[in-house]
Amino acid sequence: MQQRIVVTTLISSIFLLGGCITTTDGKKPPEPKPKAAAKSYFELGASYMQRGRYDLAEPKLQRSIDAHPTAEAYNALALLYEEIHDNLLAEETYEKLLATFPDYGRGYLNYNIFLCKYNRTGQIEALAAKMAAQNKEIAAIGQIAAGNCAFSKGDSATAIRHYNRALTYEQYAAGALLPLAEIDLQKGFVNEAKEKVDKVNNYIGYSARSLYLSILINRELGNRLEERRLMQSLRARFPNSPEARNIFSQ
Repeated sequence: MQQRIVVTTLISSIFLLGGCITTTDGKKPPEPKPKAAAKSYFELGASYMQRGRYDLAEPKLQRSIDAHPTAEAYNALALLYEEIHDNLLAEETYEKLLATFPDYGRGYLNYNIFLCKYNRTGQIEALAAKMAAQNKEIAAIGQIAAGNCAFSKGDSATAIRHYNRALTYEQYAAGALLPLAEIDLQKGFVNEAKEKVDKVNNYIGYSARSLYLSILINRELGNRLEERRLMQSLRARFPNSPEARNIFSQ
C-alpha cells in the first residue's frame, strides 16, 4: 500500500510540474490525458481518505472531478464532507452527483443514509419518488433505502410500505424480503417469514443475514436438523460476520 501511495504521489507530482519539465531534446512532454489524470488524482485522494487526511484528500478529489468527472469521485467527495461534518457541501455534492450520474445506485444509497441521519423524511420520500422515475433497479433501491431508514427509526408500518413497493420493481429483492421476514418474526408470523427467506435463499443465494434468519425460523419451528445444517453453513461461509457472532455467542 505504501509503495502504491508513493508511486501515485510521484505521478501526481509529475502532472503538476509538467509545465516546467522538458525532454532531453528540448520539447515538452505530452500533457496527461484527462481520464488518466482524473484516475491518479482520485486514487491519491482515496488513499488520503483511508488515512484520515481529509485536508489532503479534498483537493485531490476536486482535481479528479475537474479533469474528468466520475460518479466515484463525486461520491468520495460527498462522503468526505460528511466525515468533516460540512453538511451543506455534502448535500450539494450529492445533488451534483445524482444530476450528473442519475443511474449511480450507490450515490442514491449514500445520500439516503445522509438524509436519514438527520431525519429528513420529506427529502427521503422525494428522493425515492425521483428514483422511481429511473429504471426498475434504481426504483427498487430507492424504496429499500427509504424502508431501511424507517425500519432503523422503529417505524415498521412505513418500512413495510416501502419494502412492498420495492418488490413491485424487483420481486426477489433481498434488501426488501429479508427485513420483511424480520418484521414477520417479530410479530410471530414464522411461516410468512420462512416463505420470504426461502425465496431469497433459493433465487438469490445465501447471505449471512438470510442464514441467520433461517436459523431463527427453524429454531422456532423446531426443525433441529435443519437448524444445525444452517449453523454449519453460517460458520463455514461467514465466520466473522456479526450474524455468526450473534448465533455462536448464545
